[in-house]
Amino acid sequence: MCGIAGVLSLDGRPVRHESVRAMTEALAHRGPDEGAVRLLGDGALRGRAVAALGHRRLKVIDLTSAAAQPMRDPLDRGCLAYNGELYNAADLRRRLEGEGVSFRSRSDTEVVLMGLLQWGPATALARFNGMFALAFWNNETRRLVLARDRFGEKPLFYAVDQGRLTFASEIDAVARHADVPLDIDMEAVELYLTFGWIPAPWSIHRAIRKLPHASWLEADASGTVGPVRRYYRLEERLGRPVPRDPAGAVRAALEQAVRRRLEADVPIGAYLSGGIDSSAVVTFMAAGLSEPPRTYSVAVPGDPFYDEGPMARRLADEIGTRHVEVPIDAAGLIAEVPAALAAFGEPFADSSAIPCSLLARAARRGLTVALSGDGGDEIFGGYRIFRALAASRRLRYLGRPGRAALAALLRPLPSRHGAGLPGAVHRARKMIEGLSADLATTHAAWLSILPAGARRALRPGVVDGDLGRALVEERHRRFGGGLNGAMAAEMDLSLPDDMLVKVDRTSMRHALEVRAPFLDPDLVEMALSLPAATHVSPRHGKRLLRRALRGVVPDRVLDAPKRGFEVPVGDWLAGPLAEPFRDLVTSARLEETAGLDGKVVASWYRDHGDRRADRGRALWALFVLCHWHRHVRPRPEGVLEGARPVLKLVGGAGGGALS
Repeated sequence: MCGIAGVLSLDGRPVRHESVRAMTEALAHRGPDEGAVRLLGDGALRGRAVAALGHRRLKVIDLTSAAAQPMRDPLDRGCLAYNGELYNAADLRRRLEGEGVSFRSRSDTEVVLMGLLQWGPATALARFNGMFALAFWNNETRRLVLARDRFGEKPLFYAVDQGRLTFASEIDAVARHADVPLDIDMEAVELYLTFGWIPAPWSIHRAIRKLPHASWLEADASGTVGPVRRYYRLEERLGRPVPRDPAGAVRAALEQAVRRRLEADVPIGAYLSGGIDSSAVVTFMAAGLSEPPRTYSVAVPGDPFYDEGPMARRLADEIGTRHVEVPIDAAGLIAEVPAALAAFGEPFADSSAIPCSLLARAARRGLTVALSGDGGDEIFGGYRIFRALAASRRLRYLGRPGRAALAALLRPLPSRHGAGLPGAVHRARKMIEGLSADLATTHAAWLSILPAGARRALRPGVVDGDLGRALVEERHRRFGGGLNGAMAAEMDLSLPDDMLVKVDRTSMRHALEVRAPFLDPDLVEMALSLPAATHVSPRHGKRLLRRALRGVVPDRVLDAPKRGFEVPVGDWLAGPLAEPFRDLVTSARLEETAGLDGKVVASWYRDHGDRRADRGRALWALFVLCHWHRHVRPRPEGVLEGARPVLKLVGGAGGGALS
């Protein structure tokens, strides 16, 4: 796993080694083992390079110099900077050798390079089974290819400006070290206020784009930058025949996916939450290794709603893993806020990033590679929102008068994000408020942290295009609508732009590679080709997966209620984060950041503090936005903001504290 960066000149001006080196070094946390920059083009040795690739390496497979990057082939036809792992590398290596290709290393990087040269980008990318972001320079055609994996596990940002195509694994490497304008993208702000994260191709900076998953972009030294193209379309892969024994087929496919992800020349282990997905991964992992794996879980003593420690500990004992429990409390989580938020380079308000950051730091002390259960909820219907969508037809039978009466009954009851009666009331209110005659519109409303009316009140005078709803509805249409469309929409939108962003940034900040067996294409396509009712009912999720794992994973795990991996930020904002919130989220900063109305925010905060309404997720998103603007946003050299810092890192890169 690694970090990549580079520049292609579009106007003939030579590319400077120093600029690419600065971007590459900004990614050193992703690849602490070694780094290099390679100048490319016929004039590279004369100071007239037309392109350059930079790479920071985290050594995982073939630790020798033969696997170093940027990697050239023996005939100097091409050069590759690659971040990822290819799980079918052995199969593709044999195929390439059968076509006369020879290899100098055991690395999957060389398989990717030779595959691109032998088959061309469109064919090679479709054959790769793995997670990756790559930059490939073809020295014969003087073309640069940028590409990402099917489901968006590895990131890639790029900018086309002032005669340059600049790219890197993280937005900060481009924003801080490339000469691109850093104006805030107001469409991205709208999307952030809708979801709490910014979907591709947008980024917080108008000039910087995210390359979408399953896509590639080609540019040449004559100045042509081609359109972004898809090399894989999930919607075209969902017509697979139903297996005779779906549960058996799922079990076999998951076991095979885990085994594919066990190759490493460095210590490998797993995240273990005690839930269904990670328990299955660890069970199959332990069976595939010659010695017990290391496993890691978060424990929140005294809070049964958030504490996954006891379930994980018991399962680890039964499987025989070498288990490490990472105890955290409110003080530890709050102290991690600055480090966790800084990892993203743009506003990102998924609160589960905070415990993920702590877990990754702890795991990196004993591991270089960790397997996770990410993707299981998307493809097997584990989220509450799927059960709610399955029940939405019944709710619509109530009609508007019935729903209004139910809303009136709920209004005086305590409502709070979390467990117990307040949590149930909060979810019921959101369901009733967002319910629509159209399933896609309902799905979009339930995904949002701020409905369109609240966003318009927050941004007076700004046209709100309801872009988030349009994105959700477009995916429902593309995937055929219904509950199957909703599951595929989550797979195509929330997974790559929320879940996998969180996993990549929090793990790679600590140079930890995380692999997700549930995102094996065979398993994904099999699961999502089945009728949604196979997976979800109004009362139960993961119906098929539970059947598939009976006898593999203990019944108590399979029958336990779904737990969320999140933190009580709503409670913090009314408690230990109250003063930092008031100091940071000021009217002046809200206006400067994105033209937001401080009076509206103050009203929301009063309602939240007085328990009249749960505005926790919206207020947390505004806190994160202002924190980014104050502490993370790149500024011209020497420009300082006069306000006293509210959040700052103390104690070095290992963590942070509020001050």
